[in-house]
Amino acid sequence: MFPERGNRRRSQATLPTGNPCAKRAWPEVTAAQDPPVGRGEETVLVTGANGFVGLNLLDQLTRQGVRVLAGSRRPPDMDSEPAQHHLVEWVSCDVTNRRQLVELVQHRNVTRILHAAAVTPTPDIEQGDPARVVDVNLVGTVNALEAARLGQVARFLFVSSSVLYRGFPAECGRAREGDALPPDNLYGVCKNACENLCRQYAENCGLSTVSARLGTAYGPWERASLSRSRMSAVTKLMTMGAERRARPIRVHGLKVARDYIHVSDACAAIAGLALHPWPCWDVYNVSSEESFPLQDMLAALQAEMPGFRWEPVDDPRASDFAFLEEDIRAPLDLSRLRSDLPGWRLRDLGSGIADFAAWRRTNLA
Repeated sequence: MFPERGNRRRSQATLPTGNPCAKRAWPEVTAAQDPPVGRGEETVLVTGANGFVGLNLLDQLTRQGVRVLAGSRRPPDMDSEPAQHHLVEWVSCDVTNRRQLVELVQHRNVTRILHAAAVTPTPDIEQGDPARVVDVNLVGTVNALEAARLGQVARFLFVSSSVLYRGFPAECGRAREGDALPPDNLYGVCKNACENLCRQYAENCGLSTVSARLGTAYGPWERASLSRSRMSAVTKLMTMGAERRARPIRVHGLKVARDYIHVSDACAAIAGLALHPWPCWDVYNVSSEESFPLQDMLAALQAEMPGFRWEPVDDPRASDFAFLEEDIRAPLDLSRLRSDLPGWRLRDLGSGIADFAAWRRTNLA
């Protein structure tokens, strides 16, 4: 029997009334106090906007005509298409600086916050600099919630993670939101604590909060940065395949299965939940409903990348890429998401990899 977490219906009180190392400068802004003209009176703040998920959120929001304040601690990578959109205004935003965040939300009349700022750490980072992970992932969320409370925003959406299902037996079928397990790493501890903080702010302060548990995302604008040092398996293998190696890529763990979701599909769902007038739940799974073995991913990559070659090895220590038993992830149940966002569509792994490969050929040639 698993703990019943993430299984709470929304109460009436909470219903809504390029190169990461290159030097960059903040874009010049003319008429800085005049926001870009967008849909209605909405102004959405996206924290961590220069990150992998953040840039894709900008893309999805602007497609819907939403005016966006793109918050980033560092100057943005203006080579990306979403960064240049006329509905996007870049603003300096360090989530560890509560005063700056509160003033930004209040002075710019922010109506909704999509909190995507996070450090995605490797085990080495968790062990070597745990305070930084906590400062950004936990304290940064507290600061963003305070800004939302004081700014009386209509919705606070927290980008959580399916890491909370780590250890859920794949043979038990799809994991529901109430099946979350106690986290076993610092990243998961922070995500779990932040979800609970969102619930408390909803219950105590009347703030409309939603947590979106994001699965294993891959797709455009994923690149190494100070905040993201762990790449998705799809991006890792695509990068290896593009290197035109003299020998095949040695892989281990062909039968290890995980859930994968194209980041555009994920961010379409997250944006939909942020803009939804009346979400029924406080936590939603955002991923695929199926886990795919590594060998299926390799077959899809081989179909899209001429010259992509791989060979299996039994010893993970002799591999270029390895999945272990501990990397198995159960598929996630999407009943809540499909009920509240009936128009949302999810592409399969083959289509998603084909779209991502086409994007890389166009943008990374």
